[in-house]
Amino acid sequence: MSDTAFAHTVPLNRFTLLRVEGPDSERFLQGQLTCDVAALTDGQWTLGACCNAKGRMIANFVLARTAAEHYILRLPAGQAEALQQHLSRYAVFYKTAMSTDTGTAVSGRLPACPSPARLAAPQPLRSDNGSLILSWPDGREEIWGANTASGDETLWHQQDIRQGLVWVQEASREAWVPQYIDWQLQGGISFSKGCYTGQEIVARLQYLGKAKKRLALVSADSALQPALLTDVTNAAGKSIGEIAAWENSQGLAVISGEMPQSAQIGEKTVKLCALFYTEGNDGEETPPTAE
Repeated sequence: MSDTAFAHTVPLNRFTLLRVEGPDSERFLQGQLTCDVAALTDGQWTLGACCNAKGRMIANFVLARTAAEHYILRLPAGQAEALQQHLSRYAVFYKTAMSTDTGTAVSGRLPACPSPARLAAPQPLRSDNGSLILSWPDGREEIWGANTASGDETLWHQQDIRQGLVWVQEASREAWVPQYIDWQLQGGISFSKGCYTGQEIVARLQYLGKAKKRLALVSADSALQPALLTDVTNAAGKSIGEIAAWENSQGLAVISGEMPQSAQIGEKTVKLCALFYTEGNDGEETPPTAE
């Protein structure tokens, strides 16, 4: 797409980049992340997550392979240091190095009417005048490189919500297993790659029964500012979930059990509905057969 095809170009200052490079980087990341790192070829990206031993996400991210021994993770700026500290416990056993890249800007281009579309991994990554460009299936482009954007960043994050994309923040770190934010439906989990930290919990949840928690799109009739993990309650005042992401008058919530059409955030009545990718599709893979 050319620049003229986009209605908005915005800085994405809430995100930063974490670089991982060295001859053992693939093997190192393959043993820690939910996505299949070894299946990525140079110039591809996917979604992924890093879990603790209990299967709870320390962080989730975009993961790009830019060269044979070079990977870049794009994640919330407040999460980069925490993820690096966690991974450093394991990195000492590999020829790999990690560094936060504060010198490369992240920005985004949005078409006038982004259209929610299912994300199938992996996706192609291209280079243009020294910048790396990721094309999202809903029509957006994300640029890692020179940034002269000055638009409204919230437009990008509002579209993330419509896409059902939750980014783990400091407040929600280790709060959820990946399936609670539908990461298996976004291509962020491989169930055939083999072992990684937390894999046993993640796989058990997938194959021994459907997760009892899932994402819902939440809409209010006016702007709200609920904090992450704020309770979402039913008409009887019972908690049925918690806020996972929010921008202006829309957000995402991790909901337990059946999803009512309406709920409460504090004293405010909000509407709940299923996300576009869940309609008629449970997203489950067939378990691998034993050899």
